[in-house]
Amino acid sequence: MEVLSAYVPTDRRQAMGRGGSIPDRARGAALFADISGFTPLTEALSRALGPRRGVEELTGHLNRVYDALINEVNRHGGSVIAFAGDAITCWFDGDNGAKATASALGMQAAMSPFSRVELADGKTVALSVKAAVATGPARRFIVGDPKLQFIDVMAGRTLARMATGAQLAAKGEVIVDLTTASNLAQTINEADWRKSEATAERFAVVRRLSVPVAPQPWPARATWPSRWTSSPRACSAIPTAASSPSSGKRFCSG
Repeated sequence: MEVLSAYVPTDRRQAMGRGGSIPDRARGAALFADISGFTPLTEALSRALGPRRGVEELTGHLNRVYDALINEVNRHGGSVIAFAGDAITCWFDGDNGAKATASALGMQAAMSPFSRVELADGKTVALSVKAAVATGPARRFIVGDPKLQFIDVMAGRTLARMATGAQLAAKGEVIVDLTTASNLAQTINEADWRKSEATAERFAVVRRLSVPVAPQPWPARATWPSRWTSSPRACSAIPTAASSPSSGKRFCSG
């Protein structure tokens, strides 16, 4: 039986290891990455292998995909703040958008091996990711009941712009808000611009960065305080997730 731990974002875990805390006001870049293809993959695996084996096989694919994506977040010093369905919300503290954009482009490259998932019956299913980046101020909170669960939450206009950008992005794209595009004007390769009809905000589709962003991975992990050790309810507290070797997240299959 696996020992599950309540999920704690990397930056908060590092702060806790130093005996510190995370300020409730921050400035940096928010990244939203949404994976497409898990629903048809689930259905295909269930048909090919049966419900039970299909779920087991799906769990393996989920872990490999999320490990690949979260490795790109960690590689640039970002933190996964929240998991929601097939998407992750990440934060790059103090970033002008360069690290978050590099991470998003890295995610696209990391998804290449999953663009053609071969099944036991010979059929294939394609997985892809779209990402949106927004830069600016944000609020950071811990909410919840200490008897049940604490959850990291971020809010503010930067997160709202990130969500708007995510709605405009297509599969396989990285889209950034106007602030990020202005900050990286000399380094981004813009394919085209999108405009939200609801907010009139403009976003740039980024294909690559002309100047590479040097990785700034997190140092060795801080030791988790024992009070964060939890029962298996941590598995259900984060939709379908708990922990994995590289990301602190493992998808549950039962």
